[in-house]
Amino acid sequence: MTAVELLLIRIDYFRDRPHYVSVLREWLTELEISNGRLITMGNFLLLFVAATEAQNDQLLTFYSSREIDSNSRGERCVDKFIDVLGRKKVDTSGCKGFLEMNVLNQTLLQKVLVDEWQAEQTWLDAALATPRTKAFLEWKEAAKAARKEKRKREGQKKQIKREEEKQKREQEATQKALEEAAAVEEGQGEKQEESEEQSTAAEKDVVISKELVAVMPLSSEKEEPVKDIRQQQQSKQLQPSGPSKKNRNKKRRKSSTAAS
Repeated sequence: MTAVELLLIRIDYFRDRPHYVSVLREWLTELEISNGRLITMGNFLLLFVAATEAQNDQLLTFYSSREIDSNSRGERCVDKFIDVLGRKKVDTSGCKGFLEMNVLNQTLLQKVLVDEWQAEQTWLDAALATPRTKAFLEWKEAAKAARKEKRKREGQKKQIKREEEKQKREQEATQKALEEAAAVEEGQGEKQEESEEQSTAAEKDVVISKELVAVMPLSSEKEEPVKDIRQQQQSKQLQPSGPSKKNRNKKRRKSSTAAS
């Protein structure tokens, strides 16, 4: 006689219960598993199976590879949130046929699973210890950590971007300051050159003025005697060449006296 293996699975949640139950029945029929119960106690869901070890192995393979439920987007998906609470070989099991069963409380659940069908109390205690399956809670924590890490990476990227923008602004400000300083320095250089040119021109003017001052007295001394001589010559030219009128009058009087 083939030994019976008891398998207890905790199911986390039915998103589409009719479809889930229908697919589960198809799997059991395909695997020729005829004994088991789908147990519901409020939101607490258990699948109890009494079959061979090979049949139970194949059932778990179906769970890991075949679609049985729907996700939040309404798409068919694998139920990856089940917990395998335990497996145990027994000579025989009192569970006959496959049915859906509703249980009102933990006491009745314990009586059926542990007392009648020989499941382990520790399996049931582990299932009742958490509000959701451990597989779901682990996935939730992993997803939370992944989101946290993603936010961290995004924050780091934003920080790097802010630092790059800050450095760019600082570089632009530095470049602008250098350009302004160069422009000011160039302007000052031009003013200095203009000032130097003006200073050089003024110095040249001073030198020329000194040269003129040095030359002008010599020219005046030489020209003034010449000018006096010319004026004297012109005065002589203006005087009449004959005797003066007074002398002529004297001669006339002398002539008259002699005639008398």
